[in-house]
Amino acid sequence: MRKVIFDCDNSIGIPKKDVDDGLTLLFLLGSPNIELKGITSVFGNSTIEDTFQATEQMLADFKINNIPHHKGAKDQNDLATPAADFLVKMAAESPGEFTLLATGPLTNLKAAYEIDNNFLNNLKEVVLMGGVTDPLTFNNDEIHEVNFTCDPVAAELVIKAELPIALMSGNLCLSARFGEKSWKRVKRNNNKPVRAYIEDRITEWYSYSSEMIGLTGFYMWDVVAAVYLVAPELFPLSRKRIISTVEDLKKGRILVEQTSDKLADKEVINLPATIIDIKRFKDTIFSAWDAIEIVPEGY
Repeated sequence: MRKVIFDCDNSIGIPKKDVDDGLTLLFLLGSPNIELKGITSVFGNSTIEDTFQATEQMLADFKINNIPHHKGAKDQNDLATPAADFLVKMAAESPGEFTLLATGPLTNLKAAYEIDNNFLNNLKEVVLMGGVTDPLTFNNDEIHEVNFTCDPVAAELVIKAELPIALMSGNLCLSARFGEKSWKRVKRNNNKPVRAYIEDRITEWYSYSSEMIGLTGFYMWDVVAAVYLVAPELFPLSRKRIISTVEDLKKGRILVEQTSDKLADKEVINLPATIIDIKRFKDTIFSAWDAIEIVPEGY
């Protein structure tokens, strides 16, 4: 059982805002191999008030009151927050036990490090979604990365920390599109309350994203990082040393130099470039969603 703290900028249910953090939270709640020990919200997809409230609403919808949820940074300079205090406390009390899954700007992690310089070393590992290895282009327009660019100083601090880190880039996540087959799969089992809940929460984004990217559906972004937690074998090991500077990270650019397998784990990041089995990847996601036994409010 992997003990996880989820740091996110959840905006599911907010008009024209991405749904990936919310779907990730549902995946964590349903995965039998995950023990979710806390959630921290951060600005990013929307304001901190929006992201915090979106998560509060989800927890209320599923009648969950035993998972702590703390409000984090409103911008890259907001370091004195309940989220930072919580992260420091959890890591310090149980060093080497927690995996931190971070799917938004990394300001809360920077803030925790400012409180306790041992914070990152007290974690078991960090799994991130963010950055790009090559430009992302949709409809002939380049789409700017948002997680690392929102706080490039925090991004550099974390990706160059000496602890096990796995980084799911935006380019990798292009393999994980929630398209027509996934949409039909949600609707085909609408008698399952969780799938009905998902359908309601993603319908607007599904249409909006389809117009934006020029393809049916949306990319699952943050969900990819969560699947890595329970099925790392779906992602080929790719050990890289990150050489990006703060200036690079202002544009979300992940620059690497080829490293030797003889390097210690703490000296490199796992930066997978592909998902080996997309069918199994999708099955893993739906299995976790379907495993949620709590019937959400109103379903």
